[in-house]
Amino acid sequence: MAFATPTTPSLADFWIFLNTSVQIPTAALPVDSDWPGYAFNQALATVITVPAWGCAPGNPPSNPLGILYTLAVYNLATALLFQITPDQEGQTYFADARSAKPSTNFPGGGFGINAFALGPVQAASDEGTSSTLKIPDWAAMLTIGDLQLLQTPWGRAYLAYAQKFGPNIVGLT
Repeated sequence: MAFATPTTPSLADFWIFLNTSVQIPTAALPVDSDWPGYAFNQALATVITVPAWGCAPGNPPSNPLGILYTLAVYNLATALLFQITPDQEGQTYFADARSAKPSTNFPGGGFGINAFALGPVQAASDEGTSSTLKIPDWAAMLTIGDLQLLQTPWGRAYLAYAQKFGPNIVGLT
């Protein structure tokens, strides 16, 4: 199913994104749930509109590049949804998603959203091996919120879109 308004984010199209791309079970997120609206509104208020995408600051896009803005909103909203949505009675879908442990819903383990991560690993070693990763310059500027977003595929996708906005818009430059 295609978006009704691909260049302008809408709650109805966000539900389409959730149903087709994310595929959250209806038992975990009923169609009458308010949580997608909360996440969508927070994302809409957070994602910055920029002239390069056909957006005047503070206004929605007016050209086909607006799909990038729309996808940035939907990906951020999804990342937020996984952080804030409580489970339905008898369900553990969102708790399982926030956990790093394997579960019925996430056999390979959830996203570890509740696990604190101070930042990327710079060095690791044991008796026989040692390894050091150079922290890229952009990673040194990550905020706590950016680190939280790195934990889900939708948060990472949002940060990739946000990085296209240019330097000094978010922690990523």
